Amino acid sequence: MGAGLAGVTTAWYLARDGHEVVVIDREPEVAAAASFANTGIIAASRAYPWSAGELGRTLRYDPELWLWVMQHVVLRSGRSYRRVLDAKVRLVRYSHEMMRALAAEIGFRAFTRGVLYLYRDADDLERAWQRAAPMRSRGIELERLDLPAVSALEPGLDASRVTGALYAPGDEAADSAAFARELAARCRALGVGFYLENEIQAIEPLDVRVREIVTRRGRVRGDAFVCALGVMDRKLREQLGTHVPVYPVKGFSATLPVLRAEAAPRHALIDESRRVALAPLGAEVRVTGGAEFAGYGREHEPQDFAPLYDTLKQLYPGAVDYGRARVRACQRPMTPETTPRFGTGRYQNLWFNIGLGHMGFAMAAGAGRITADLVSGRPGAIDLEGLRIRRH
Repeated sequence: MGAGLAGVTTAWYLARDGHEVVVIDREPEVAAAASFANTGIIAASRAYPWSAGELGRTLRYDPELWLWVMQHVVLRSGRSYRRVLDAKVRLVRYSHEMMRALAAEIGFRAFTRGVLYLYRDADDLERAWQRAAPMRSRGIELERLDLPAVSALEPGLDASRVTGALYAPGDEAADSAAFARELAARCRALGVGFYLENEIQAIEPLDVRVREIVTRRGRVRGDAFVCALGVMDRKLREQLGTHVPVYPVKGFSATLPVLRAEAAPRHALIDESRRVALAPLGAEVRVTGGAEFAGYGREHEPQDFAPLYDTLKQLYPGAVDYGRARVRACQRPMTPETTPRFGTGRYQNLWFNIGLGHMGFAMAAGAGRITADLVSGRPGAIDLEGLRIRRH
């Protein structure tokens, strides 16, 4: 259930393990929701728990939202923060290894190597360097760059806007939707069926097992089911047999044609002072940002993209064509810990691979392999402490 990054990677590994697999999704195409227009950064160096200081506007009173926020705030305290950090780094590092192997296996080579994290204030840069100490102690390569070093990597950047950067040469970026769709094509070659434009309406259990799911186009039976959905309808979540701690965080993205290649970014980067990310995608640049708790809607207004355009104009003046921007708002499926959930709940044959909204591309390959291992009765390759679904 679900044809985003989580669902497609899980389907691939299950098919490779010899299972007969079908993928069901309400969208008309693979990777058409949260996996579609993100920045596509795979960053083990930045696998921090999401800070409550990064929360955007809370636009409505919603008991579900406030429960999520309270859990999130509690998890930021001392020991809880370290536990979440350990789990997140463990997963993202494993997943990056799996992604590299998977990309090589299917011949997907459209990755940009190295990611820059820019700072406009010297004190912020110093704090970021100190904050990164746990990452460096875990063997993740990070460099602190002065302005000449930043300009050498990014000659099109207006260096007067920043004071320095952290650089992670092992981090990468690519078009996550293009990757998911290439992998889906390889899945089809292995016999995986994709039932798209087919909304899931109900789960029908029999005692402690799921017997079938009801879709808009009919019923689907199986021996095992995987919930790899993103933001789910409340009614469907209530039928899944366990608490699903996922709430949508709305973000915005724009994809813009490059006008002057010499003025455009060469690496993916994040302007940490503004929390705006950029990534070169061949003849285009994608810019993303924003974090709003706006319920389940995907509406957007022109002003939602103004901070993104302003940042891009400041850092790379004259690089892209704003008149031909393709814009989008998406719902990132986020748990309070900002880490995914794996395993089973009430139903013995219903596995979960949910909550990848914070770093979906970075987590997808590892999450898919972990889920396929669990379905096949094998222990995961990494310790799943702090990453399991909570049963009722």
